[in-house]
Amino acid sequence: MYQLLIADDELDERMLVKYLLKEYEDDINITEAANGKMAVSLLQKQHFDILISDIEMPFINGIDLATKAKELYPDIEIMFFSGFDDFNYVRNALSLHAVNYILKPINQTEFHESLSEILKRLDSKTIEFTKSEKYIEDHFHDTTDFCPEDSAADTTPTLEDSNLLGEIKTAIRESDTEALRNTVMHFIDKYSKLGNVSHMYIRYMCTSVLQALLSCQSDGKDRFDSVVRQVYYYKHFSDISSLIEEYLDAACESLEKELPNQSYAVTQTIKFIEQHYNEDISLTTLADLVFLSPNYLSNIFAKETGSTINKYIRSVRLKKAATLVKNTNMKISDIAAKVGFSNTSYFCKKFQEAYAATPDAYRQVNSSYENTQE
Repeated sequence: MYQLLIADDELDERMLVKYLLKEYEDDINITEAANGKMAVSLLQKQHFDILISDIEMPFINGIDLATKAKELYPDIEIMFFSGFDDFNYVRNALSLHAVNYILKPINQTEFHESLSEILKRLDSKTIEFTKSEKYIEDHFHDTTDFCPEDSAADTTPTLEDSNLLGEIKTAIRESDTEALRNTVMHFIDKYSKLGNVSHMYIRYMCTSVLQALLSCQSDGKDRFDSVVRQVYYYKHFSDISSLIEEYLDAACESLEKELPNQSYAVTQTIKFIEQHYNEDISLTTLADLVFLSPNYLSNIFAKETGSTINKYIRSVRLKKAATLVKNTNMKISDIAAKVGFSNTSYFCKKFQEAYAATPDAYRQVNSSYENTQE
């Protein structure tokens, strides 16, 4: 489906053009702009295949708008319409390769003839582009091997991109949907701004990202070939990025269904803390225990318990300490060391924060021993 932008400050004229485009609704998606400035803003946000513009508009006129459109998208097709039968306008329009210039009031037959010419040119460009299918057959016939030796010269990922792909795979392995979404969107943002990179390299990277995302789905391998062909059939990165976002959403949805597995990791972490609270417990030790990265374990632990791991360890130690303060006559310094605090002063401070009383005061009120000692 081709993306078409109508730019005209007159609502009636925009409505007329939309009416004339009604018979093309299966082939064209229409967006409107009420002036040239708004049109430029839209062009900067997404790709358009066709621009239909009035020439006389507020803020930015049609000629300047078309010049900007050509800078952003050299292949964009442009149709002007204007109430001014002025040769200078026509000459400027022709200099922008806008061979379609229609005078107002718009003649329906002339409009359809001009648009048909534009669509034929766009279709021919698309047909030419899809000849790259041979590249797909030669380099992507094996879904288990993304980088055959004979194509390494063209598609060897840079170190930065290799790391990025590694981050995507790690996020998938750890079911970290937040990291996955952030990394993939960073990839999309990066290549939406790069204009001096081989289109084959970009497509290769996109298929690599899509292969990783498809691994989250049971039928991913079966769907891979058709997805790759979509990547190579698309003319514009905006279309490819939309495809990636679609599969990103599907991947995140699949991973989120596996959240109970994350709870198992948190449960095992809590169990270990309960059993080893008096030891020096590092985040790395806990992460290795449940085969997750330290950062990811921290994130899911906080989400599921509402507490950081360090705070949870400290709360367990203080609960154990409160029991010892209440039910034994051990020295406070010994209790601090027994539950894992190396600094007695720090222990007393945290105990008071948790129980609104110093260990001594807490013992006096709650102890089952009449005689306590320090």
